[in-house]
Amino acid sequence: MSESHAISALRRKRAELSGELIGLEKQRRALAARINHVDEALKLFGFKGDPNDIPARRKRGWMFKRGQLKRMVLVILRESPRALENRDIAAIVVRNMGWDSSDDELQALIAGKVKDVRKRLNRLT
Repeated sequence: MSESHAISALRRKRAELSGELIGLEKQRRALAARINHVDEALKLFGFKGDPNDIPARRKRGWMFKRGQLKRMVLVILRESPRALENRDIAAIVVRNMGWDSSDDELQALIAGKVKDVRKRLNRLT
């Protein structure tokens, strides 16, 4: 008896996800090797501490298209019945973009960008 369409689709999806996982594992191993090279270079230049004590930092790419954050801030300020702090606006932006609202680092980053946008807007008025 042949498989149902649902089973076929789920098998195909599982195969696709397994392939992605293999690719990510390969990428993880490559990054671990690069970290080991940097650790060795630190030792070569006389670094005395434990390289594992250096806190991890995520690199973020472009988060918004040109003028997107400015437009979002203007809409949020226009629609708000009360004055909002930069953190409040950042929380709304994060929620509207569909990002993780529990990421405090992200919230702080966006709040800083909102602050810059508001400074530029205040210079125009």
